[in-house]
Formats: sequence, C-alpha cells, structure tokens
Amino acid sequence: MALVAQLSDPHLRDDGAEPFHDPTEALLRAFAQIAAMDAKPDAIVLTGDIIDRSAKGYAHALPLLHELPVPLWPMPGNHDDPTGFRIAFDGWVDFAPDHLSYTAPIADLQLIALDSTLPNGSPGLDRSRLDWLAGVLGNSQKPSLLALHHPPFATGAPHLDKHGFLNADALSHLIARSAVCRIIAGHSHRAIQTIWAGCLSSTAPAIGHGLSLSLSGAEHHKPVRMAPAFDLHAISPDDCVSHQIALNQVSE
Repeated sequence: MALVAQLSDPHLRDDGAEPFHDPTEALLRAFAQIAAMDAKPDAIVLTGDIIDRSAKGYAHALPLLHELPVPLWPMPGNHDDPTGFRIAFDGWVDFAPDHLSYTAPIADLQLIALDSTLPNGSPGLDRSRLDWLAGVLGNSQKPSLLALHHPPFATGAPHLDKHGFLNADALSHLIARSAVCRIIAGHSHRAIQTIWAGCLSSTAPAIGHGLSLSLSGAEHHKPVRMAPAFDLHAISPDDCVSHQIALNQVSE
C-alpha cells in the first residue's frame, strides 16, 4: 500500500497581500502535521499553483519546499510559470522534453504527474501529452496514481467547467485500458469526488484561499475564507481510501 498526502493550490505570493490567511504558514503547518503522523505518508504530491501569478518567481517558495518531513513531488498549475517552474525544479524531477509531466515511484505505486496546463493557459491535453501518457501507461508495471492540476471531469460548477478540458474523452479512453487506479487533481480549491473513467477521482481543498461555489453560475466566482486542508490517500491495487485533514485539527 502507498500512503500519499496531496496538498494543492498554496498560491504563495511574494508581496504579502494574502486574501484571508497566510499560505506560507499553512503550508508549514501541513508539513508539521504530516511529520507528526504515526503512519507517515510515503510522499507528498503538490498538485499545482505553487505560486500565485502575482509572484515574480520561485525564490520565496523553494526554501519552504525543503522543509519536508517526507519526499515531495511538485506539479505545475495554471498560475505557475512554465519556464520558471522547469528551472526551479530542474534536478528535482525528470520532466518530459516539451511539457512538465513526469513519473516517480511512491512505495509500490507509480505516480504519473501529468501537466494539464496547455501553452495558452487553458486546461487539457494536446497530442504530445496524450502520446507521452500512452507510452507511460503502455510500459507501466505498477498500479498508477494519475495526478493533474485541472480536474478532467465535469464538476457541475459553471465557473470551473466553462473552459472544458481539451481531449478529456481521449484521456478517459487511455485510463480505461490502463493500470490507473486513482485520479487526483487540484484547481477547484474545494473537495469534490466522482467516479470518472472507471476510477475514483477527486479534487483537493486548498492550502491557500478557498473559492466560492455556485452550481447555477448566478453568484460571482471569488476567493472566500476557508480553512486550509489537505487529502490523505491510502492506495492499494484493490482499494483506495481517502481522508480530508483540516489544519485546525490538533493532531492525527
């Protein structure tokens, strides 16, 4: 079994203008809570938007990510700068040549970190990423955890679904014939669960600010006050169980 902590969307700024709470402090609290667990996760997967668009680079973020109780696998989101991300994490992970996807071992699981931000900033996968994923899945000998920034499934929230996810059907087809046993994403700043492509699929709450929810689309989509939290996934070939950990809890 693999135990994976999923943190997402810290949106670390470098100007101190946090909308509701300090995500740097929340990230350090998450690390401390993970370090205090009696059964420590095998790894942390950080599913994107490590920095905010307001930030000039990763110099303020990298020292935090070295405060690690367990190995951490960073992923880009739509707020991250692709060029800066590749430079910042060069040598940390082995990126694909033309996008920021990679694979990594977590216990007896294979992490597939799939870059879902297209060059124009929209969510989805182009032919290069689909071909890369097909090659990875074709050579996989282990159960796989597929991690993306954007959820490939419809959430029912118009502000999340309005841009769609390019080639979601092609991705679903690849997953349905593969060893992928769990799909995780970020971007929503909320906890959402569904079954998609035959897999339990979810988005994690944010370490940074929350986002409002309107299922009708009538209310304005905006940052809201929400307790920072992260997900803890226990994944085996035959079972997947997830827990949400709020950072205002004393211990786990």
